[in-house]
Amino acid sequence: MDFEKIKQWMEITQKYQNGKFWEMVLEGNSADEVLEESDGHQVSHREDSPIIKYPKTDIFQTETDIILLLEIPGAVKEDISISVSGTKLSVRGQLRPPLIQGVTIKNERKYGEFERNIDLPEPVDSKDIFARFENGLLIISYRRRYTKEEPVMIR
Repeated sequence: MDFEKIKQWMEITQKYQNGKFWEMVLEGNSADEVLEESDGHQVSHREDSPIIKYPKTDIFQTETDIILLLEIPGAVKEDISISVSGTKLSVRGQLRPPLIQGVTIKNERKYGEFERNIDLPEPVDSKDIFARFENGLLIISYRRRYTKEEPVMIR
């Protein structure tokens, strides 16, 4: 192990001192995996570390449509906004904590503002996007403009 890795592990151990943390370390998980599992978000000072993106997104392409599924549990549609420019889709929102009176024993869910910028496989105008929110899933779809390859004449 090089010095930078040891330094990173030391920072992690100071922040996440619990039984599960040590189980993950002893099982040989990488520092990035331990951070993701312990906190749910990537917190790293290394520039080469992957960033955990929220909300988690799946993109599907059919013969006629592009379909995106974004997982946003606990959100309400009034707290989510979508904008698009060509092949760039932005999803912004806020997750509000539940109004529960009492002492928090464990808190794994994250609350607050979020933003995710997604590269779409094909361009789209905002008027052509259909979006709905149900059961914690934001479902976004639009018709494909270019469904087949077309020849171009060379002059």
